[in-house]
Amino acid sequence: MGLPLALAIGSTAISFMGSMSAAKAAKREAALQRRQLQAQIEGAQLAALQDHNARMQNLQVFLGTNEALSGVSGRDQDRSFKRIQEKAKTEAATETDRKFLQSLNEQAKLSLAQTIATEKGRNLSRAYRYQAFGTLFSSAMKAQPLMAGTTGQPNYGFTPQTSGLR
Repeated sequence: MGLPLALAIGSTAISFMGSMSAAKAAKREAALQRRQLQAQIEGAQLAALQDHNARMQNLQVFLGTNEALSGVSGRDQDRSFKRIQEKAKTEAATETDRKFLQSLNEQAKLSLAQTIATEKGRNLSRAYRYQAFGTLFSSAMKAQPLMAGTTGQPNYGFTPQTSGLR
């Protein structure tokens, strides 16, 4: 084996290993992004729960204050105080529903980003693997003329003696 052939084989091996390493790195990067987005999803869920709890606590404080005022004023059976309480409950329910839908929308966006990151990593990894194997085939074709005993022309197994041509 001559020096040019050895260099061609070494170059092919290095290129192949580099592409395979890049494929593994693409998969690791996608997994890291997926974990990061999962943490963001869980953080969004926790924030939504904390917001909901704060709204419910504020509603309870408001209703308690309203009941205390109606009791102190001697108008605990007054319809206006009851109407204020009903309106506060209705508004709180509407706000809670809106915030819940916003939270679901945010989680859906993060989940979509997570899926996209996974697919991008998978596709990039696949592209690097194809590149690696393409390098092998390309280098094999380029190295064939460097092999000892060849004339530089591809030998497909036909010789004038075996083909019947003379």
